[in-house]
Amino acid sequence: MATRPGAWSQGERQEILRRCPLFAGWPDAPIADLAAIARAEHYPRGAEIYAQDPEKREAFVIASGGVEVSRGSAAGKKFVLSVQGPPEILAIVRLLAAPPIHYVYSAYEDSVLLHLPCDGLTAILDAHPILWRDVALLMCARHGDSLRQLNDQKLGSLDQRMAATLADLARLHGVAGAAGTELGLRLPQEQLGAMLGVTRQSVNKLLRGFEEAGVIAVDYNRITIRDPAALDRIAARHD
Repeated sequence: MATRPGAWSQGERQEILRRCPLFAGWPDAPIADLAAIARAEHYPRGAEIYAQDPEKREAFVIASGGVEVSRGSAAGKKFVLSVQGPPEILAIVRLLAAPPIHYVYSAYEDSVLLHLPCDGLTAILDAHPILWRDVALLMCARHGDSLRQLNDQKLGSLDQRMAATLADLARLHGVAGAAGTELGLRLPQEQLGAMLGVTRQSVNKLLRGFEEAGVIAVDYNRITIRDPAALDRIAARHD
């Protein structure tokens, strides 16, 4: 892979697109067309993706690193919806002509993103209408995830929500090791608190309880899932 994202070749951009679940089954021709309009950009940790143009109609594929998706309340409180990693595509909702919902996308760590102009992506989809099916299925899956998350936030207990959050992060970022599945990203307690809408102190108490029960291990902002089955049971428990 080229050192500088802007220097990536057509073939390297196609390779990244092929890894993305949305495009994995696409024929060669539309993949080549999409790679021709794609633009790779580097973002340092903490950088906001659409800081210069919040209305910019571009989706992006995460080539490396990770992206935090968040919203802010009227009172200024930040709520983290998710932390996504390679090879996910985000901001696909910007395909809609209406102004996008203003999620905030920020680089969770040093990241490289492959930007896809929505006008060009729409033209490719219109030229191959069957591929709209893949977009529809992706959006349905994302909608289902949003409804589940909303249900968990409203009806689940705090330990259920923590267990479900850790299980989701393990699915997205887990790295298998001798001691269990390590979450492959730094996860400060403040970050978990923003994801659950609770204080750092509440997060600390929950993590200690999970650790004492042998479900997880915590070490310097790193979490290892030692008993994934127990974590799933907590997440699914009906009080």
